[in-house]
Amino acid sequence: MNEMQKEELYQIQVRLFRLAQLKWNISAPKCSEIFKKYDIYGYIETCYEFFHVQGDEASLADIEKYLENLGCKK
Repeated sequence: MNEMQKEELYQIQVRLFRLAQLKWNISAPKCSEIFKKYDIYGYIETCYEFFHVQGDEASLADIEKYLENLGCKK
């Protein structure tokens, strides 16, 4: 991953964190707990090629499905 892709990955991770926090109506610490426990940042990196070409809402929907499959209750 080149430097430009790393920067874009970081921006995607930040946007999706904030979007999740707002959509799920939870605090930043609670959202951070979920992202860490289920390695959402790693998941976003794994799915980078997919996430960087689609909108944040679609990416968050994918993350929600991933969390649901892992048994996460927000």
